[in-house]
Amino acid sequence: MINFLISLCEPIPPTPSRLLADRTTVLQKYPLRRPMSWRHSLIPQPLLHRLFPLLSPSPSDTPSASFYRLYQLFVVDWTVQFRNELEYFWTRSEPAWALSALPDPYPNNKPKTGSATDTDEALQYAVMAGLCYIMEKAYNRLIMRGLPRDAPPVVDDFEELRARPKRPENVPAWAEAVVPLGEVMDIPDSDGNVPTDEDADDDFLRFGVRVATPHWVFV
Repeated sequence: MINFLISLCEPIPPTPSRLLADRTTVLQKYPLRRPMSWRHSLIPQPLLHRLFPLLSPSPSDTPSASFYRLYQLFVVDWTVQFRNELEYFWTRSEPAWALSALPDPYPNNKPKTGSATDTDEALQYAVMAGLCYIMEKAYNRLIMRGLPRDAPPVVDDFEELRARPKRPENVPAWAEAVVPLGEVMDIPDSDGNVPTDEDADDDFLRFGVRVATPHWVFV
């Protein structure tokens, strides 16, 4: 089931303008309580599972589904849940959840970020690319300190963990290839404020997105 879901494409989440126009929907969709009730794939289930939901297993989660939740939480500037989802992705140490393996949101019809006709879709792609660099920074901070992604919940021997070979995470190739927006576009915080170029986050500004640095440090 898990491999089946990962082989399919998760539905693309709303664009930034739609998220910013209705932040409440995201807050209601991802409540703080019972996160496992919404941490799952949104790929439509086979007909048999829909006909007999009580007899079917709960849908598994996928890297893309988690990444799309992280993107939405970032755009609406919900710090607590953003960090929770960032850490949750980190704890999924299966090979398919390697950052470099994160599927391209637009594998076939890529938004042309440099000269886009759909500017909101291009902004979405640029935000997602910048977010990959934030994830790389957050995860490698822990890895280089000797805490691998497959560390047990309770660590008995930190020295043994630090002695393991360090395998840094890398942004996916598609994120590296995203072309900066033709002109800088803004993502305001929850109070409607936009940082200056000097205060904007460099990982997003490289793609033409002016936004404040998210709180990416956890553990």
